[in-house]
Amino acid sequence: MLGRSLKLRQVSAGGCNGCEADVNVLGTVVFDLGRFGIQFVASPRHADGILVTGPVTANMREALRRTYDAIPEPRIAIAVGACAISGGPYAGCAETHDGAGSTVPIDLFVPGCPPHPFTILEALIGLLGRKAPPP
Repeated sequence: MLGRSLKLRQVSAGGCNGCEADVNVLGTVVFDLGRFGIQFVASPRHADGILVTGPVTANMREALRRTYDAIPEPRIAIAVGACAISGGPYAGCAETHDGAGSTVPIDLFVPGCPPHPFTILEALIGLLGRKAPPP
């Protein structure tokens, strides 16, 4: 479905920024996400999927839905971190929606609070059907 590359649009849906920091470090020299054909893009229209972090606050729910809808079919959604998966420590709060799955259909869950960059990298490479390099 994805071929040999993966273009993702990252959406921070109201988290503590821990997951965002570990996702951002994937672009550094140490992890070099681009060598695996995976890139983050600025527009959802250029993306193959969406990578969501945070519990999806009430203010971000509509923005997340619109971003997901702007991605051309076939599209994927990835939830990174405990908050994006289930709401994390914010589960059950009136201001959050208990994770990204309540707003968009999720294809890949990357657990952790926050997940280690190697965990995120392994999940993304596995999604492309490849084997991750040893740490």
